[in-house]
Amino acid sequence: MTVTGGRRFAFYAKRYSRKKASIRLRVLEPMAALRDAGVDVRRYPKLTGPAGCDAVVISKAFGRGAVKATQAAQQAGCGLIFDICDNRFANNRVKGSARHGERTVSLLSQADLVTVPTQTMGELLTAATPEIEGRIRVVPDMLEDMSGLSAQRPSLIERFRLARLRHFLAGNPDALHVVWFGNNMAGISGVGEMEEAVAQLRAFAKNHPVTLTIITNKPAAYRKASANWGIPSFYMPWSLVSFPMALALHRVAIIPVARNAYTAGKSINRPATAIMAGLGVIADSIESYEELRPFIVLDEWQDGLSRYAYGWDAEQERLAQARAHLDARYGRRRVAERWVEIFEELARQKAALTGV
Repeated sequence: MTVTGGRRFAFYAKRYSRKKASIRLRVLEPMAALRDAGVDVRRYPKLTGPAGCDAVVISKAFGRGAVKATQAAQQAGCGLIFDICDNRFANNRVKGSARHGERTVSLLSQADLVTVPTQTMGELLTAATPEIEGRIRVVPDMLEDMSGLSAQRPSLIERFRLARLRHFLAGNPDALHVVWFGNNMAGISGVGEMEEAVAQLRAFAKNHPVTLTIITNKPAAYRKASANWGIPSFYMPWSLVSFPMALALHRVAIIPVARNAYTAGKSINRPATAIMAGLGVIADSIESYEELRPFIVLDEWQDGLSRYAYGWDAEQERLAQARAHLDARYGRRRVAERWVEIFEELARQKAALTGV
């Protein structure tokens, strides 16, 4: 790895909360990995502004703060990178927000480079903002450090919820324990878009018992969706500490993917998280998941449920290979290397413009 010695970089985010996966995997953990590699990188200095920084990365921020940070970076002569991890335009259309779409176009258009987790995401953004054609660069999501999350001691309420989950699973001792986790976005993805996946579980349950745990922070959405599921299910509120512990109590993560412009560009974040936690994965295929086809089950739900229910021991070597594959492509070292490549490219661009 070429260390960008003597240069300084800053990441701007609306909030630096570890509770948001996008902040952990695209801001906080990459910054920590870059520091480990000897790169001078820090949070955006809101009080002093970006003076002295060679580049500012605006990460998934679209409000007035991002606009001010963009303007300050340009005035200070900093390179400007806009990092976006989902299709904001599809989200805006669902919410009916033309104003947010216009602001996103403006921010993207001002960036020297736009970083995205997948090539498909870049194509979707370019279709909505032709001005950024040629500026898209792929920087993958960093792998979730499940061991780091589970090393923390859960709170009393988290221990209570985990105990209830264990009791539920123990009450179905012969079942294949299946879990779904993620955000709920009505009309795009989430608990309300799981009818086909639950139908697959119901069909399999005719020959082998199944349970389904939902880990999210939308209890009302779960109650509404699960009323007619017809299989034993359990709702577990998501928390940063209890999540890996809850995940590890299951054998299979299911990832149904509704086909729309929002989900088309998604990264391998969710199957990767499940794999690194030791779970098998059954998912609907999207482009970014295809590289995992040798290791997990895509589309063939009944075959996949049978594989994990009756051949779990035989799956262990395959899952070990999957973890090695993921670490090589999306581990801390590789993601840090990719950010250094981006920073070096931006420096070359700036040098060519200024003749320095």
